[in-house]
Amino acid sequence: MTQFIVLVAIVIVGFISMLLIAPYDLGLTIYLSERKFSWFVDLMSESIFELEMVGGGDIVAFYAAICLLLYLFSSLIDVDCSSNRFLFHLQNRLVSKSGWADWLRRHRFRLEFLVVSTFFCSTLMVKLLKWTMARPRPKKIFWGTRPFYEWYEVGPYFLDEGTYRASFSSGHTASAICLIGLVYVFFSFSGKQYRRSGILLTVAVLIFASAMALARVMTRAHWPTDVLFSIFGGLVLIHVLFFYGLRMTTGMTSYSEPSAEYCPPAPFRGLLICWYATLFCLALVGIFLGLKHFIHDRWPWLMVISICSVPLLIYSAKKIFESGLFKRYD
Repeated sequence: MTQFIVLVAIVIVGFISMLLIAPYDLGLTIYLSERKFSWFVDLMSESIFELEMVGGGDIVAFYAAICLLLYLFSSLIDVDCSSNRFLFHLQNRLVSKSGWADWLRRHRFRLEFLVVSTFFCSTLMVKLLKWTMARPRPKKIFWGTRPFYEWYEVGPYFLDEGTYRASFSSGHTASAICLIGLVYVFFSFSGKQYRRSGILLTVAVLIFASAMALARVMTRAHWPTDVLFSIFGGLVLIHVLFFYGLRMTTGMTSYSEPSAEYCPPAPFRGLLICWYATLFCLALVGIFLGLKHFIHDRWPWLMVISICSVPLLIYSAKKIFESGLFKRYD
């Protein structure tokens, strides 16, 4: 019941915040962009993956890479790798270190949650909204090449104009807030030390996400409502995945402690969930874009995409449930 109350509170606070901020999208963006700090914007936007200095986005990139690597190792120790010499050798190395293999197996569920929640929050949620909402970025508005659209309005971009131009929602901010998934993992352990660490980490993640959001508005890459939605939308998504999607509190009660018996989820199940969820989102985008092109009489023949996407939507939804998402534990 507590988790439901928290979910409702996040939704209500997020909705009210969006309503309060929306009328000031233009004014706040102008105000903040005129008072930006170059060092701060560079710090949050640069990335070593773009041959620049280390930036804020690199924190999320390294976090996601470490979670994925540990999850792959955790899954690898319980599959048959005899047909591949390299994987078989790697598996033997992992299994030979019993303490390490036991730790990976025991925490596979938590690692799976981190991988799935990061992918859902930083990629699927953002791409789905960018494709469907197609809101112009502030730069386009200030250059006079596009009219202003509210965050809840469907923007002017079509299939041939690319999603990178869309503003709603903010991918950088969503990637920053996905670190909150680690907070949920900390609170899944028993012990006051984990809870104290979880509280400190919560404050750090919220500060980091807020800083990323501020930097994105300062550069006129996003509107305040774009980044605000990414923060609250990410919180809702990760909360739902933890308590209702993967049902972490129910599914890992038998192996949450080092001394307890545990039954980790099937190897690589999280990757299957991500794959089928990707197909599901692509089907939604296909249905929406086909209808949009048809209604606006721009390449109306793309309506065939909507028709073809319906079977994919049904198939992927079925596979998502079969793979274990929103599964009930008796």
